Amino acid sequence: YCYYAMFASCTGLTTAPALPATTLATYCYYYMFYGCTGLTTAPALPATTLATNCYYGMFYGCSKLSSIEVSFTSWTQATNQTTNWVQSVTSPGTFTKPTALAVEYGANRIPTGWTVINK
Repeated sequence: YCYYAMFASCTGLTTAPALPATTLATYCYYYMFYGCTGLTTAPALPATTLATNCYYGMFYGCSKLSSIEVSFTSWTQATNQTTNWVQSVTSPGTFTKPTALAVEYGANRIPTGWTVINK
């Protein structure tokens, strides 16, 4: 639970800090930016292997978010790894991902209506 809800409801936060960790722990970024309605760009997420609940609700309610870049290659590496992580994130936006990550939309995947770019 290292960064559990760290910036939750920080409506004035527009730019996220760097999150350079490549090894994640269970619940590490759980609800980290929940309700940050001013956040426009997500930090790059360089981890290639995810942990249980690591990104759960991470960007929930970040209604101005317009870009996310990830490095993981599977939506099902761990239990609930991205559950509700982009709930209430609206379009338009850009989702940058490894080619191997499946293009799937919804609150647990890529925000609906976003453009996908393979890296």
